[in-house]
Amino acid sequence: MRKLVCFLVSFLSIASVKAQQRQLQNIADDNGLPGIQLACTSSGKTIAYNIGSGKEGLKTPINSTTLFRAGSLGKSVFAYAVLRLYDRGVLSLDTPLMRYIGTYKRFDMKDPRYSMITARMVLSHTSGLAEFPEFETGEPVKLLFAPGSAYSYSGEGYWFLQKVVEKITAKPFEQLMQEEVFKPLGMKGSTYVQAKSMNTAVLGPQSSDLAPMLPNAAFSLLSNAHDYNLFLQALLAGKGLKPATQKLMFSRQSKTSRVAGDTAAYINWGLGVGLAQGKNQNLIWHWGKTDDFISLFVANPATGQSLVFFTRGAALKAADQIISLFLGRQTALTMRPLHFRYDNPDAMTRLFAALRKQGFGDVQAVFDNLARKGNKFSEADINYYGKVLLRQGKNQQAFSIFNQQITRYPSSPIAHTNFAAAAEALGDKRLAATYYKRALALDPENPGITNHIKALENDTLFSPAQLKQFEGKYKRADNGMFLQINAVGDKLVITQSWDGGKLEFFRVENLAFYNDEPGFTLKFKRNAKERIWKAFVNDRPLEWVRG
Repeated sequence: MRKLVCFLVSFLSIASVKAQQRQLQNIADDNGLPGIQLACTSSGKTIAYNIGSGKEGLKTPINSTTLFRAGSLGKSVFAYAVLRLYDRGVLSLDTPLMRYIGTYKRFDMKDPRYSMITARMVLSHTSGLAEFPEFETGEPVKLLFAPGSAYSYSGEGYWFLQKVVEKITAKPFEQLMQEEVFKPLGMKGSTYVQAKSMNTAVLGPQSSDLAPMLPNAAFSLLSNAHDYNLFLQALLAGKGLKPATQKLMFSRQSKTSRVAGDTAAYINWGLGVGLAQGKNQNLIWHWGKTDDFISLFVANPATGQSLVFFTRGAALKAADQIISLFLGRQTALTMRPLHFRYDNPDAMTRLFAALRKQGFGDVQAVFDNLARKGNKFSEADINYYGKVLLRQGKNQQAFSIFNQQITRYPSSPIAHTNFAAAAEALGDKRLAATYYKRALALDPENPGITNHIKALENDTLFSPAQLKQFEGKYKRADNGMFLQINAVGDKLVITQSWDGGKLEFFRVENLAFYNDEPGFTLKFKRNAKERIWKAFVNDRPLEWVRG
């Protein structure tokens, strides 16, 4: 009898794991994600899932050792190392950091406010330092406000603190992190340095343009879900930290206001971690984003639960579904103020399930049936889902979803623009032109809509052969950065040398191209020999000269 009970428990456990795996795969598919690497600990048990691949179009599946760019998740790991140093008296959280380092070339040393910045301010994002600039200008890093007086997220502050720690300990950053975190916690695959021997299929090559800023506590961590969950469990257990220091890390560090446009007032920061405070539980969390690498962790100090996932694409929309699946609805509700979700995540989950079961034959009936049951669909949610389908090449399905967007939001220029884009993808340029013009009537000042109309009128300029003339490497004269421009189908694709990020542009006129998101222009100039010579992005005066 006992053996039978054990067998049934084991069988049900396996069935539950397989069910979760299917649901996670559905979440990836519904949100257009190539794959998800995830680890979760609950009730003392850890489960791990490796779904799909680490990059769109890559056939090699993810495994537990696949490394992802963890982006800002590296900030929490660095904060832990800093607090270990604090516990040993190596540095103080409240001593001005300039006393340790003496001078810092990225600061205006004539401004006494820089000398007010402390480790506590950096770790709680109250230093006042602006975020990293888009390009290195050689100008001092801006101070947005007096240090300690307000909140504004700043990776720049973490890099400054990294330089201070390197000087205090007289150790290179990677060596310090290996000694303080990775080796003690068994994080064998994690590093802040991308070695030449690493497989670049998922990671892509390391940008030579970023070399002066590497390794970097703010964004260069490479890790996987297995390793990072080891870190979270150690953090929750207080391993390597004094109890009072662990408590300090998970406590709100400032009662300052937020600068305009920043996080909602009820979201607070500890030391290196975000704090999400709900009615029944308090969580720690952080997200990471580098190019299209997305990661997120959430952990509950009271229960010891932790979850971390890595993926590529607009994955934060799926965070609510993932958290609900593994840690329960209550945890997801606590996280919802962070806006890592759809406007109406429950309604979208039901929509995905209904379309998966019934197909796209009668999408209006699916929407109407769900609406009668009280489900609401915001325009932003419908819009996002339609664009996911469009990116996946599911043009007919996207057409059906955008048709519902127009039906429910008939006065929206965005709805008409999306419907037109789907029609264009299906090859119906006449219908596309009709709806672009309707969108323009609703939003006459929108340059994107105007450019789409011009593009349809000039569609003879779109052949791949005609676009070949623009291909090449376009360099900055001052710092060696470059844009690699290639013709892909009837569009130009820019690849940025400093982070591998890509932007897709469609041709509007002879030498003018446009990108819908984020709405950039790309313009070219010819030289005296009529050869394509220079490129200008988003009407900025920076010249990118073709090599």
